[in-house]
Amino acid sequence: MCSGVTGLPRPDGGGYELGGLALLDLRDNRILHEIPFPKFSTAGHVATRNPVALEVAGDKLRLFAAPDDAEEVAGTELLVYEAPIG
Repeated sequence: MCSGVTGLPRPDGGGYELGGLALLDLRDNRILHEIPFPKFSTAGHVATRNPVALEVAGDKLRLFAAPDDAEEVAGTELLVYEAPIG
């Protein structure tokens, strides 16, 4: 599983961060599945801006993210997201 972010232009000339997750086949680096992940921190950065960690916890998939840098508005926040499996 990989995370990432890309910068997209807005009509007003500004920019927009779009985050996402991708499941890779490590044998040939082929993307098997990918999804956008449009969740944001207090500082306005997309959650997948910095590396993330995922774990299976019972019947849930849990994602941990710390998208901001220490000097950002709220410092380094730890964001936690959960989704049911199945």
